[in-house]
Formats: sequence, C-alpha cells, structure tokens
Amino acid sequence: MDEQSPQHPRITLGEIFAEQGEIMQMRLIEGEAGLSRYIDHPRMQKPSLAFDGFLEHLSDYRLQVIGMTELHYLSTKSAEEQKRVIKELFDLRLAGVVVTRGIEPPEIIRLAARRTDTPLFISEHASSKFMTDMLLYLSNRLAPRLWQHGVYMDVFGLGVLLLGSSGIGKSEIGLELISRGHRLISDDVVELVRSAPGVLVGHSPESLRYHMEIRGLGILNVRDLYGAAAITDAKRVRMVIHLMHWEEVAHETRILDEEDSIEINGVTLPRVQIPIRPGRSLAVLIEVATRNQLLKLRGIYSHNRFIERLQQRIDEQGSDQECD
Repeated sequence: MDEQSPQHPRITLGEIFAEQGEIMQMRLIEGEAGLSRYIDHPRMQKPSLAFDGFLEHLSDYRLQVIGMTELHYLSTKSAEEQKRVIKELFDLRLAGVVVTRGIEPPEIIRLAARRTDTPLFISEHASSKFMTDMLLYLSNRLAPRLWQHGVYMDVFGLGVLLLGSSGIGKSEIGLELISRGHRLISDDVVELVRSAPGVLVGHSPESLRYHMEIRGLGILNVRDLYGAAAITDAKRVRMVIHLMHWEEVAHETRILDEEDSIEINGVTLPRVQIPIRPGRSLAVLIEVATRNQLLKLRGIYSHNRFIERLQQRIDEQGSDQECD
C-alpha cells in the first residue's frame, strides 16, 4: 500500500520563537546563537529538583520552564550553592529555558545561558498557562506523521481513505464520488498525523492540494471545476476502503470479514475490502459502506442483527420439529 514509516518531527527553538513568540508573549534575552537547538517532545519540564542538584531524568531535548516557585527556592541557597547547581544545569546544553510571569531571572542564570549559548526567554504568562498553551502547540507540531499513497475523501461527513495498488482506479472513483456531492481532501499522497491517542487526521500536502491526476485528462483542479464545496482541507480518518482486483479474492470467499481492521501510524481503523470488476458501481458501494460504518458508530450492526435473527429462526424451527 506504499505506506512509509512514521516520521517523528522535531522543532528548533528559533521556529518556536518565530511562530509562538508573540502569542506566548515571549522575548529572547540570551542565547541567540543557540536558536538552532531543537526539541523532540511536546511535554516540558520544570527543573525544580535540578536546583537541588538532582539532574537525573532531566532531558536536554525538552523545553525547561522556570517559574516563581523555582526561583524562590533557588534564592534560599547560598551564593556558592546557586553557582554550582546553575552551572551543572546549563552544562547539560539544554535546548531552551523559559522564565514565566515576566520575571527577570537572576544574573547567575543569564550568565550561564550566555556562556553555553542556551536560548533564554521570558514569558509574561503564568507557568500553568504557558505550559498548557505550549503543549497544545507542540503536540500538533511534533505529532508522528507519515505519507500514504491513496485517495482521501469526505463521504457523508466521514473521513474515508481509499487504498489499493497503483492503477486500480482510486482517483477515478474519487472523481465519481465528487460528482455525487462528496468532498476531496487529498489525491495520490495523503499526510496522516496522529494528533492524539487513537486519532488519525488526514491532510493534503500543500503542493497537491485541490488537485487530482486522472489518466487521459491530466491534472485537474477540483476547486475550479466543482467549486469550494467539493473540497476540504482535513478530516479525521474513520474508515479505510481497500480496493482489490477481483482475482485477489478467493473464489469461495463471498462475505469478507465484517470486523476487519488495519493499523496505520499506530491507530487501528476499520477496513472494508471491495473487489473490483467491470459493471460494479464502486462509488455506490463506497457510499453504502460508509453509511454502514455510520450505523456502527451509532451502535447498529446490521451483520450481527442478521446473524441473531437467523439463529433465532433456526432455534424456533428446531423447537417446532421437536414438538412434532
């Protein structure tokens, strides 16, 4: 299915400052030379124990946040002890340090940041607000992502990812779905971001947005052809439809597994496998599969209901024969 391994992004302190500096009311006071340092984890740390000399588990790839409590604790130590713990802390070559509540850090911290080229910021926000807002931002920017070959559609409000071998007709089916009133998200390559545990969001790469490649017609701009209502930028993936050649399905297999699933980027998703052959209205089949998935999300399982009713009739007929 041409799925790549998930990528785990990282972000430099310079990028964070450029994108969130004004929003987070941040200003850089030391360590401009270290803005190329990066973090690779959305959670921040408060180096409280580090001020007592305990540096274990302190990550140099996380943003360090120093608040009023930490600074007050530091001030209770002797000048010699302050110098020692701050030196040991900044010798770790931290990615970056933020002092909150607009507090000017002690000169000993500024000197240590300057000596080690560690970016040192002041934020006007309280520690709790800064860490909450920055966590939301970093969780999105650092979310594991991969790029999947396929067509991604919004069908009846549900994110449906069409997969299948190259040349099987995914784009043509997507175009037919658009003509039936559904919306394109991405054609050919889909960017899949695990934005939260169990949540996979599909986007179109910027360079491909709103475009489809149709054999014989070339590159089409769906927005120009069908209007803004025919496209959307992102959607949570709720279903995967795997298009298969008819010959790939075993002759004796008539009903494929009702509860089939597939794991993509660490998220398990329901999957429907649809065999292709001339004469089948695939757009209609995809619509029906999507409607059926919407029923499942409401707790209505047609397959299970049919089996239960069938078993009930078998049991009733068995009881009648025993009576005879």
